[in-house]
This record gives sequence, C-alpha cells and structure tokens, in this order.
Amino acid sequence: MKYKVTNAIFTAAIAFGGVTAAHAQEAFGLAPVFTDHAVLQRDKPVAVWGQGPANEAVNLTLSEGNRVVTSISGKADASGHFSLSLPQQAAGGPYALTVSDTHGHTQTLNDILVGDVWLCSGQSNMEFPLKAANNGESEVAGAGNPQLRIFDVPRNSQASPVTGFVKGAQWKVSSPASVPNTSAVCYFMARELADKTHVPQGVIHASWGGTAAELWVSREGLSAFDDMREVLSVQDLYRTDPRAAMSDWEAHSKAWWREHDPDYNQVGLWSGKGFDDAVWPTLVASGVWESSGVPALRAFDGVVWYRQTVTLTADQAAHAVSLDLGPVDDSDTTWVNGVLVGTTDGWTLPRHYTLPKGTLKAGQNVIAVRVLDSGGGGGLYDAPSDRALLLESGARITLSAEWHYHIGADIKAMGTPPTAPWSEAAAPAVLYNGMIAPVAPYSLRGIAWYQGESNAGNPALYAKLLPALVKDWREHFEAPDLPFLVVQLSAFGTPQDVPAASGWGEIRDIQRQLEQNDPHVGMAVSYDVGDRFDIHPTQKRQVGLRLALAARKVAYGEALKLGPRPERVYRRGNDLVVDFQGVNGALRAYGGKDVLGFEVCAATCHFASAHIEGNTVVLPGEAIANARSVRFGWADVPYLNLYDGADLPASPFAMDIN
Repeated sequence: MKYKVTNAIFTAAIAFGGVTAAHAQEAFGLAPVFTDHAVLQRDKPVAVWGQGPANEAVNLTLSEGNRVVTSISGKADASGHFSLSLPQQAAGGPYALTVSDTHGHTQTLNDILVGDVWLCSGQSNMEFPLKAANNGESEVAGAGNPQLRIFDVPRNSQASPVTGFVKGAQWKVSSPASVPNTSAVCYFMARELADKTHVPQGVIHASWGGTAAELWVSREGLSAFDDMREVLSVQDLYRTDPRAAMSDWEAHSKAWWREHDPDYNQVGLWSGKGFDDAVWPTLVASGVWESSGVPALRAFDGVVWYRQTVTLTADQAAHAVSLDLGPVDDSDTTWVNGVLVGTTDGWTLPRHYTLPKGTLKAGQNVIAVRVLDSGGGGGLYDAPSDRALLLESGARITLSAEWHYHIGADIKAMGTPPTAPWSEAAAPAVLYNGMIAPVAPYSLRGIAWYQGESNAGNPALYAKLLPALVKDWREHFEAPDLPFLVVQLSAFGTPQDVPAASGWGEIRDIQRQLEQNDPHVGMAVSYDVGDRFDIHPTQKRQVGLRLALAARKVAYGEALKLGPRPERVYRRGNDLVVDFQGVNGALRAYGGKDVLGFEVCAATCHFASAHIEGNTVVLPGEAIANARSVRFGWADVPYLNLYDGADLPASPFAMDIN
C-alpha cells in the first residue's frame, strides 16, 4: 500500500543522531533539509539523501506537471541511508521532487525551485533579525518574493554530529510572515542577488550569537590543532564518563587560572565574607563596563571582580533557592559566601544558579562574581532589576544595581582562559555537529560568514581557525573551490586617541589576509556601518549589499572591485608609500586632504600624516631607519576616511615594509 511520509516524521526519527537499520522503513524519506518550497542549486549535480529500506533500490524524480524532467535510481546501504546525485539543471521551476522505493513508500515535495543556494552562518551579527534592522518594519512588510526562499536552522548544540534538527524546520517563501526573525544580512544579500541575477535564491541560515569559530569546525577539522588537543580529549571523555571529565576539567581550569591570573591567590579571600570590600570603589552595573563612566574601564578587556552584600532574614535565607544575574559578557565564576555556585561561558546566556542548601545565612551575605571579558563590551550588562535571589514561593529579592569592583588582569597579558568543552555554546565542534552536519552536503553556490567578535581575545588562534573552517566546510560540502564570503568586523567599543593593541584590529587583518590568499574568498568591509555604543549595529542592509557585491565577483565571476586593499608598503626616499589594489576609480579622502588612521611602527607605533597620490597613500618623512611596518585603522573603533570612487571603504590592515 502506498503512503506519503512527511518530513516531520523523518525529522523526529533522526533528530538526535541518525536512524538505525531496524527503524529504516519507519523513517522513509528525504533528509529534513529537503522540504516543500526548497531551492536546489543550479548548473551542478545536486546531492540528495535520505533514509529508506536497507539494501533496497530508491528512485528520485524531478518533474514539472506531468513531464518528467529527470529520474535517477540508487540503493540504500545496510543502515538504510541513501545518497543520490541529481543531474544538473538550469534555473527554473516550480518542480515536484519525488522519492520512492520498491515497497511502495513515496514522498513528494512541491514548489521546488532551481537557482542559487547560500549558507549564512556566524554569531550574533549574522543572527541579527530583519525586523530589528534599520527600517525593519517596512522591509518586512515588503518582503513578498516567491523567488526568494529561506531555511532557518534551529539552534542546536551536540557532542556528536546529528542528521536532523531539534525541532521542525521548513523552507519558507519570503513573505512578511516568514522573514521577521531571519538573518537581516543574509536576507539583504540574497534579495540583492535575486534582483541582479534574475535567478531564484535560497538561503540556509545557521547562526548563534556569542559563539566562537572553533564551535563551528568539525571534530576532524580541529584534530590537527595542538591548541585544541587537551580540550578535545576531555570532550571525548565526557561522552563516556561525564563525572571524570568534569573532574579533569576543573583541575585543568584551576591550573590555568593559577598560572595566568596574578590575583589567583586572592580568590579565596575576595569570594568570601571575610574581606572588607569597602576598600574597593563602586559602579552601577546597568550596562557594559565600558559605559560605566569609570575611565580605567573605557577600553578594558580582562578580569573585573564584582561584590555586593545582601542582608536577609532567617526565613529568607532558609527559603532562597537560586540566584539570577542575567547575561554576563563574556564569562563568569560566581560565589555566594565563598561557595562556588556556578560558572558560565557565553555573553548572551542568562545566569541562573541553584544555591546549595545552607549557603545563605541570616544577616549579611556576600555575592562575588569574577567576570572575564575577551573583547568588546564586558560585565554585568543587563537591567539591574533582572538580578535577584529567588525564593521557593516565587518571590524575588532584587539585588542592588551598585557593586563594589576591582579591576584585575588585562587579557592582553593574561590570555584567554579555556572554556568547558561541553558547554552548550562554548565547546569545540558542537555547533558544527548540531547545525551544519544536518545540512551537509547540500549543494551550494557559496557561504557567507559573519563572526570573529568572540575570538578577539586570541587572534593567534583565530588566524589558524578561520582558514581551517573554510577548508573544513568545503570538504563537508564536497566543493573544494566553494566561494566563501566574510564580513570584516564592524566598529564597537571605545575610540583610541593613541596607538594601541587591538584584538578587533587583528581579527580584521586575519579576515583580510584570508581574502588576499584565496581567490575564492570575498570580503565585505563594515567598520563604517558599525556602532561604537552597540555591538549589534542596525545598518544591516549595507552589509548585505557589500556581501552581494563580493558574491558577484567570486561566485559569479563578474569583473568587480571590492574596494581598496593594501598591496605593498615600501620606502621612497624619505617617505613611506602604500600601494592599493581593488580601487574603483581613484582613492578619495572624505572630509579633507589628510587621510586618517595610518600608523608607523618601529619599537612602538605612532600616528602618521598621510595623503593620497593616485591609487597610493604617501606617509611623508616616515621612512625612518627602524620603521618595520605600517598599520591602518588599527582600533576596535577606527575613525577612517579613505574610500574609493564607488564609496567603498579601504580595509584596515597591518603590513611589513618591503
């Protein structure tokens, strides 16, 4: 007897790691990433996979009305998994895609288009929803476009690769109802490409705010990293013996803090009741510490301790069950009366810690929080009213907005501490496992990537991770030259009036070098549409348009220039000269003849005067004997005025002098 199998059934059957041979017939159908309204990649063979009866023949048909466009057959393996390659098709549709087997099982997907498919991924600026972008309400209202399709991958963190999704996900036709919460950057890019190419565009959106690059690389892709060896070893142990893994990790974490934190020996004192924190100054924690009005915190990344005292009655102390702190940027370790109650990595995650019985006492109680910020904003940044002790009755004892604080080690000196390798949004490979593995090897036109803020505390590792991620995803999507588009970090934080180290500057330069070294990579510069007061700038349309421009160059082969990129730096008499490539027309300096943001570095770095000569920038009198490199825009928040004739900004960079 024939029956139709829905993707919902298949999704439920395989969401947590695959289907066994014994259940293969129950879970017949295409993989959950294939649904009604899907877009299949044009002009290349298309990978189509799913589950059927073990060792049985499977047939796949693409049809238009009563006309069969193409039909192919294959065979499921011993576990029931099948993978077929649909012959390449020109852009078009709508089609029906039908899979069937010799037992009469069949599944048909309708309204299938053939066009270009993009995977959009990264952290919060890729996740940022269309409804919250500039003019979001009108953009959503005008989103009706049957040629644009969207697949939003649900958040899912997994210790091992899975084949489905934690909840139902569907391809959706772009409409005011389907787009409000999808990626604004990805939507604007795809809409622009649809307008320029007149070809259907499909976007698979898989992102998670506050996540580092290593979470998105597969276990195999990370295995060659010496930096990851111990973390991956503990992660492997956690799958079989969580208690032993947690014990090992606690010892590892303590050893790291003991070695790197100059205040480590004070932890026992500062976390408990015996310390008189009146010697510490106070601040109101109603936002990131950079905006607290404390001069020393205006551009600080590293450790800050927070302490406050809460006075309780005996009844309150006996019936308080948990502590809410809201989200903390980036990670925290929290004690109550010297008792460790929790630690969390991830700046978007609200802190909710259960209090062991007897932790609180009648009278004064001390809450101590050690916060580590690895880049950008830091601290207890949510509304003070969200921080409270919770009682069994549901009543809340709201904490004071005012905290005593102590500025500890700078992250530049201390380095970035390790995060627990089983943390939901902090463990290596877990987002590849839960959000990318179920999609691979879906045939793509390219990938768009907007991420790096969470790796700004360790640029040296990111310099290896970013190219490793590109290589890893190309392998899993079975396309060695797959176009990869990257958004260079936007501006956020405190402006600098003297040259200084910048983790965000280093990340931007790593992204620039990725483009420089790989002809299949394109970059969208975005510092000029950032917001120094908000890590999530709302001008997402401009970012999407610049990504579309990069796509047209590296994925469609158009002879386009993406804006000024440094080519070389050299001495010319007493001057230093920077040659630029990728310039549309000629270089221009907005706001005057002087070009802002250039630094010359010898033993230290200093700002340098600069002006334009054609497609070069000249730094007069800067060819000093010990000058070794030139930097441009080297700050978390660069104020720059160098553009080209197409109004595209020059990329920040650091480059040695030839």
